[in-house]
Amino acid sequence: MKSEKDILVEVAVMYYLEGKTQAEISKELYMSRPKISRLLQKARETNIVDIKINYDSDAFLRLKRAFTHRFNVENVIVVKTLKSENDTITELGKAAASELKYHLKDNMIIGMSWGRTVKRMVDAFKPKAFKNISVVELFGAVNYRDEQPEMMSIGYDFSHKVSGTFFPLPAPVYIHNESVRHELLKTPMIRETLEKTNQCDLIVTSMGVVNSRLPQKIWDTYVDEDAQKTIKEAGGIGYLLARFFNHDGEFIKHKINDNVIGIQLENIRRNNIFLVAGGVSKYKAIYAFLKAGYVHTLVCDDVTMKKILSYDQHLKGE
Repeated sequence: MKSEKDILVEVAVMYYLEGKTQAEISKELYMSRPKISRLLQKARETNIVDIKINYDSDAFLRLKRAFTHRFNVENVIVVKTLKSENDTITELGKAAASELKYHLKDNMIIGMSWGRTVKRMVDAFKPKAFKNISVVELFGAVNYRDEQPEMMSIGYDFSHKVSGTFFPLPAPVYIHNESVRHELLKTPMIRETLEKTNQCDLIVTSMGVVNSRLPQKIWDTYVDEDAQKTIKEAGGIGYLLARFFNHDGEFIKHKINDNVIGIQLENIRRNNIFLVAGGVSKYKAIYAFLKAGYVHTLVCDDVTMKKILSYDQHLKGE
């Protein structure tokens, strides 16, 4: 009896390589057309089928050049904005995984964020062995009892794919009690990981935004109403690695930024940042952080990038 994986491979080969229609496959395998459609979808979701699109069209190349020139970003990767946000995030993850392999080498310390977009990137990353790579969690876990606990294993999963060593940060994102924070920072595992964050060669992250219509885990759940109000009053429009920044891409002066258990601000500012972020709701936050000059590599979708350029021209009065 064939395993499910064998069936998925067989259906994928018939459809993508042999050019058979779903109706023809249905007849040949004695399955309904809806079932064939579901099998093809699962083959894509489980990476049995890996569809890669070459985005180097003239329009995308113009977007790349515009961002490189305007924001001094060394590497710009553009993907197509798809109909659903979820599909766009998946495409961003695939493109980021494909690009990231060119930035890795032996004896590196890679700082890694977590979240939906970074998870899609790690899921799409094809294993490749390196020597003496450390993967460091850059800020505390939101909640180890989260309804999506796999989010907490992103860095761990990536470290396995690159034959590296994972350094977790088993602590809350924010600790507001100074004495508790002081004692926690003395914990050997936390102290070791935080020391590693000071030595990162590359930071891989996405970003969140303030007051998005879409769910934002940190903002919605772990920043109380009083803090939300004062963050907005201080000009906060987005956050990266759990630290809030303003319209100029500068981290705001606010106690919440001082209460993060994670990489220090000066180490974020001086690092090579590999930013994977997209979605029109984030365009102002992405624009601000690009303008600050911190981003080395950007992976973004075309509609968001066009919105960013339009916003830039508007601010300049062009």
